[in-house]
Amino acid sequence: MTALIDRLTDRLAQLEQARRPWEAHWRDIARYVAPGMACHEMLEAVSGSASRPHGAERSPAIYDHTSLLAIDRLAAGEIALVMPASATWHTLHSDDPFAQAPDDRERRWFDDLTRFAFRMRYNPASGFTLASKAAVKSRAAFGTAVMYVEERLGRGLAIPVSYRHVPLLENHLATNFEGVIDTNFRVFRRTARQCVERWGERCSDAVQTAADDAKRQDKPVTLVHAVMPHPRSDDGPMRFASYYFERDEKHLIGEGGYRSFPYVVFHWNREHQGPYTEGPVSLALAEIKSVNMLSKQEYIATQQWVNPPTAQRDDATNPPDLNPGAPNPGLLSETGELLIRPIITQQRPDFARAVIEAKQDQLRDSLHVNLWQVLIQNPQMTATEAAIRAQEKGDLLGPSGLSLQEGLARMVDREFTILESKGAFRPKAALAVPQSLEGQEIGVTFTGPLNRLRRAGEVAGMQRVLELAGTMAELGRPQVLERFDWDAMLDLAQDVHGAPRAIFRPQADGTVDHRDSNPLGQIAAAMDQLNGGP
Repeated sequence: MTALIDRLTDRLAQLEQARRPWEAHWRDIARYVAPGMACHEMLEAVSGSASRPHGAERSPAIYDHTSLLAIDRLAAGEIALVMPASATWHTLHSDDPFAQAPDDRERRWFDDLTRFAFRMRYNPASGFTLASKAAVKSRAAFGTAVMYVEERLGRGLAIPVSYRHVPLLENHLATNFEGVIDTNFRVFRRTARQCVERWGERCSDAVQTAADDAKRQDKPVTLVHAVMPHPRSDDGPMRFASYYFERDEKHLIGEGGYRSFPYVVFHWNREHQGPYTEGPVSLALAEIKSVNMLSKQEYIATQQWVNPPTAQRDDATNPPDLNPGAPNPGLLSETGELLIRPIITQQRPDFARAVIEAKQDQLRDSLHVNLWQVLIQNPQMTATEAAIRAQEKGDLLGPSGLSLQEGLARMVDREFTILESKGAFRPKAALAVPQSLEGQEIGVTFTGPLNRLRRAGEVAGMQRVLELAGTMAELGRPQVLERFDWDAMLDLAQDVHGAPRAIFRPQADGTVDHRDSNPLGQIAAAMDQLNGGP
């Protein structure tokens, strides 16, 4: 047991050393962009200092709030475009690219599973809304965010999964050969009373003794949750080993395993295989600091302009009274000249304001705030112009949205692994898998507003072709209308606009086969013919 703790402690020390260069950078970001996300508090929570409301303490040092508002707008915009709570932002399908197009019954099962997944996530008891919002904001601010997706034991399928955002500095991440994160040593703190409530007699004697003492029950205990690939490849479905231990006491609380990696990591723009990445704030940090510095000088210049310091003679008997209407005897010479003058007379708060506003515009561009204001700045634009601007916004935010969806796809895999372990897909269960889909992996296709913005051109192009065909039919060529596959057109519109499959009536034979309209289906059909199949 001691040897295991020593190995885990040595591995944690390696991960801490690898992460240390990032920590000073995260402190800077938290100070200017996200003081409420408690980057400073996280460091103190790990080191053992008492936590304090750092957001309130650090805010007086911020002289310009452009970055604070911009990061909130960026996070809210990404949530609205990629994963809005008011809409279904993904669908499900078979992960086999050469599988036949699903029939009507299979599509309805995928729709039922999708609706169940969204009801599960947006159940207030699951914690998904708060956790995902914090993760998206952390990703935008720091470039990396972590969310813990945990199976809720003993709750059945009512609330099978819980979600929790994990502050960035609690995590020590590592990747495998392909660059996929497969290791996390999470260092966090709980009180002795909380530890005993969770693990009971499995805690160390020192922690149990402190929990029984009314004066020491709130003593902080440093805990480590280590998750890594299982050292024994023959350990069955548990691909990842899990260990909880007390760091100071070097006491193993418990060990177990996971079928899939429980920590979902979101990156902003991953250009390398390291576990941490930079976000848009990293590139704009120098601009953020300069705007705050100039804003501070603007405040000083404004105060000097309104209430300037004064110079007066050494023999002045009384200090001047600068209150309105106050008499100041002795400060006027025999010739009528004032014996007191303002020292600084060249303040230009207006010039400072012009420079600050120019830098604020650059900062908003760096943090993509301008993309959310495209339609607001020109409300008189036509519907066509609005559609073009919206599609441009989707294209510009596409790379960022795709990286966010990469993390969400891993989250979906984790969710379905938990549901499978709870028997949700067994025969005669509520979500029993159709026999034709047994053994197939489930894939996810994102259909949020961002994806629909990028695919809006498909429906628009279809409409223009239909208009042309209608014109040709009116000119005496009605046979051109026979070339259209109306079912395929409706399927395309339903897919692009994200409408549920339930709006269509079931086919007479219960099947729908559009393999000829699917490029991958055409490949599969050609392979069938070459192999002597249908």
